[in-house]
Amino acid sequence: MSHFYLPGNWQNNPVVAPESLRHHLRVRRIRPSETIGVFNGQGLVGLAEITAQSTDKQTILKINNIREDLGRESSYPLTLIQGLAANEKMDWIIEKAVELGVSCIIPIQTERSVVRIDLQDMKKTAKKIEHWSQIMIAACEQCDRTVLPIIQTPIFLPQFLKEYQANPAISGSNNSALPIVLSTTSGLKLISILKRAPGQGVALMIGPEGGFSPTEEALIEQFGWIGANMGQRILRTETAGICAIAAVHSVWGGF
Repeated sequence: MSHFYLPGNWQNNPVVAPESLRHHLRVRRIRPSETIGVFNGQGLVGLAEITAQSTDKQTILKINNIREDLGRESSYPLTLIQGLAANEKMDWIIEKAVELGVSCIIPIQTERSVVRIDLQDMKKTAKKIEHWSQIMIAACEQCDRTVLPIIQTPIFLPQFLKEYQANPAISGSNNSALPIVLSTTSGLKLISILKRAPGQGVALMIGPEGGFSPTEEALIEQFGWIGANMGQRILRTETAGICAIAAVHSVWGGF
């Protein structure tokens, strides 16, 4: 059965389907009296029936069998702090990270970021966040997740480091989460670090194309992030984070 995002707490039932969901229903030619699976992005799932009161301009859904379902969510928080990459690469990173169970994504602007966002332009920044949010929704629908991950507003690296040190909860994690930055110069292996701290949660920081600058690497180390390598090969930014998340699941039992 198809699995669609329907935001809200569903207390007022039946509900009016948003245009994004109406589009899916039209494309798949789902008609009144048919039932679809829905999730609200906060762990609730249900079965939604298109009612006879629906019209060409409005689709009314009656939701039944409402229940909590967290079976596809990781038991440990996973945060991806990703250096802004080229548009298509960033979209791909977000999509695959969601499929792999990430709970929070924080885009950071660095010295070597190919794509630069004017963080003072609130309208353009909001448009970018909305674009990424739609990618996350589609990924959740595809992989049957019921909790929509958090996507933070892009932030400059130095500011992020200060805010994270003061309040790790900004990533949806807690003080016990491992702060790890992937680094080709580190002598520590990611797998070895993970084996010594099973299942407590992790924040993974990945540089953009070209990696972090020496100044940034020194700053990250100063704030207590643990440098880790993933072997002798240098991975692209769109590969590194996804492989690191997969490694976390492999070691901590998420697979």
